[in-house]
Amino acid sequence: MPAGLPPISYASVIVGFTSFAFTFFTFLRVFWESIQTIWYAPKEIRQLLYNLRTELCGERAYFKNAIEQAKSKSRHSTRDTPEIAPLSILNDSIESMMRDFQQMEAPFLNDADKADDLDVEKSGKMSLRGNYGRMNLQRRYLWLHTKPDFMDLANQVTRIQARRIAYETSDTLTCIRQVEKRIEDLDEKIHAMEEHFLGEVLEDGKVHVERRYPKE
Repeated sequence: MPAGLPPISYASVIVGFTSFAFTFFTFLRVFWESIQTIWYAPKEIRQLLYNLRTELCGERAYFKNAIEQAKSKSRHSTRDTPEIAPLSILNDSIESMMRDFQQMEAPFLNDADKADDLDVEKSGKMSLRGNYGRMNLQRRYLWLHTKPDFMDLANQVTRIQARRIAYETSDTLTCIRQVEKRIEDLDEKIHAMEEHFLGEVLEDGKVHVERRYPKE
């Protein structure tokens, strides 16, 4: 240790080199991930964008059918009814995601498919088909910057799917409870009819019925 150099200076030098090394290796990791994203852009675009398009179309079709069924069962077919409101909210979210997806996807499509998407935006529908253009350097660089946005959109779709599954589960449980209640009411009516037509009045005033299936 050189004379006159306090130990705190050595600690500062060590901390400085450690911070530099951490920053340098972080830069290398980010740089390497960027190179991989650009290199595998054609494969990632076709897989991620096609899956997103398929999931969005599937969710849109589900909510459309679910809303129509809810309207057919409900006396009031407005969006504010308890049966329709949750579905309408989720459906609006899916439609908003579809519009965002179309805008984000447009630079990667062929010119003919871009024109089709303009018609799709007016009709509110989206085809499962997505023909992507030749992957040049410009599109690879664009994918490097837009991939996080597509990943965020995919996470939003996953959350919508989770809420849809929760709604389906709740609706199924409600239907099961209603069926159980109807079965219990029917069972009570059957036993009441048995007591009325087959019952034998005992000395204590109670009605005794010989049943094939005893009442629980």
